[in-house]
Amino acid sequence: MRRLRHPNVVLFMGAITRPPNLSIVTEFLPRGSLYRLIHRPNNQLDERRRLRMALDTARGMNYLHNSTPVIVHRDLKSPNLLVDKNWVVKVCDFGLSRMKYNTFLSSRSTAGTAEWMAPEVLRNELSDEK
Repeated sequence: MRRLRHPNVVLFMGAITRPPNLSIVTEFLPRGSLYRLIHRPNNQLDERRRLRMALDTARGMNYLHNSTPVIVHRDLKSPNLLVDKNWVVKVCDFGLSRMKYNTFLSSRSTAGTAEWMAPEVLRNELSDEK
């Protein structure tokens, strides 16, 4: 995470590595998760804002998929997208992510939230970032 620098990927600030307080410190995004904003009774997400948020997400994922080595998130969903004060969306929560070497992922383990998983992952087949 410390090498990732993109406006649509949450910024890593540091880590606490001494048990029992293992923690990752990232930038603070005051609007919280996209999931929370979507489910708010009086949300302010008009069509134009939703489109910009989708593009922010796509830009963040494109950055990860074009990094060296490729980073495959494996748990992309609205709770793992944070929103800053200017309504910019940033990809976060890399706990299940994997590096892609050669053609396929370095891990074939099933990970993530079942409702959001690709069929090939559910079938325990080889998968890539697509």
